[in-house]
Amino acid sequence: MLRRALSENKVSFGLDEALLEALPEKMDRYFHLYKAAQGTAAVNGTDGAIEDQFSRSFEHTLTVDEYDRVDYTSLNIVQNCEKGDVICRIIAPTKGVPGRTVLNQEIPARDGRAMAPPKGRNTEINEDGTALVATLSGHVEYTSRSFQVKPVLDIPGNVDYSTGNINFLGDVHIHGDICSGFTVRAVGSIYVDGAVEAGTTVEAGGDLMVTKGVVGNNQSVVRAHRSIFAKYLESTHVYAHENLQTDCMVNCEVYCDGSVQVRSGRGIIIGGRTRAAHEVSANVVGAKSECLTSIYLGGLPCEEFERELVQQELEELEAQLEAVERKPNSPNKQSRLSQLRMKLSVSQMKLDQIDKSLEKLMAEREDGKNDLRRLTFGLAYPGTEITIGDCVRRLEQESRQSTASLLSGEICLI
Repeated sequence: MLRRALSENKVSFGLDEALLEALPEKMDRYFHLYKAAQGTAAVNGTDGAIEDQFSRSFEHTLTVDEYDRVDYTSLNIVQNCEKGDVICRIIAPTKGVPGRTVLNQEIPARDGRAMAPPKGRNTEINEDGTALVATLSGHVEYTSRSFQVKPVLDIPGNVDYSTGNINFLGDVHIHGDICSGFTVRAVGSIYVDGAVEAGTTVEAGGDLMVTKGVVGNNQSVVRAHRSIFAKYLESTHVYAHENLQTDCMVNCEVYCDGSVQVRSGRGIIIGGRTRAAHEVSANVVGAKSECLTSIYLGGLPCEEFERELVQQELEELEAQLEAVERKPNSPNKQSRLSQLRMKLSVSQMKLDQIDKSLEKLMAEREDGKNDLRRLTFGLAYPGTEITIGDCVRRLEQESRQSTASLLSGEICLI
């Protein structure tokens, strides 16, 4: 009777045979509920995963010891790898296991989804698809949602006449100094264990780290499309698209789209002009001699300066074009006009691109909550001039342990 009832209701899967055999003999078989059959639940597959063997991000923080000194050699953010090293493990997804109802109907299960491997330049998936490996020796970096291996150019000594100027499509590690008159450019980061002398140009597509410092004699330019770390900066033109950290700045022209930190070591800013988008923080600003030390806060100094350069180039080309058009017709004139119009078109495209970038960055900054424009100092001497937006304030007396910020249209010390 039990089997006939189950069959009539099409219950055919997961039957409890032991119960069906024993139930007719049970004394309490009536007026009780018994589980005669049970289906199996579907088990979804697990998604694939990526197990990183190298870090994806770095905190560029410098450790200050008990004597308020910073060891600029201890950043150690270069992740060296050898050809064939595993950058990350690729864990494959699993198949789902379908379930069954007591009516012997299938319950579908979802298969796990595969994770897209973060494959970038100079990396490849191994034969069995379980790992992402380096195809050359170099420095591992995570950018634009993928791991890439950048070749590292290792200079065992100084950049001088033995090496010549350096222009490299990766990271550069210089174990000595960059001597006067030489240029070092890299698509990646530049690490200098020594000093940067006067009359040099150093440009990094990533970070720039100078263990000892830069003495520019108003002839050196250091530029980084990310952050700059240096022991000291003297009479140098400095451009940092992110942040700048140093122990001392003297008579420098600084453009920084992030924050300027001069808190370790002497922590002093003397003379020059320091422009920062967010914050300038220093132990001491200015000098007893009351030399003019200018601090500008707000905007995007690097981007705006580059726009000024392109605008100036555009105006010069337009003037040259106008001068050539006034000359008598000749084959040389037509050739020159063609060249100038091409250059003018390229410069205009650059300007349009910078304008779009500025507009986007300013919109993001307005939407964010971290647009803090302020100068924080332990001691500021007379001669310190603070500019925030359109407001300017020049200190007439010593001020200690204060923060200068814009309140109700005026620069106030708090």
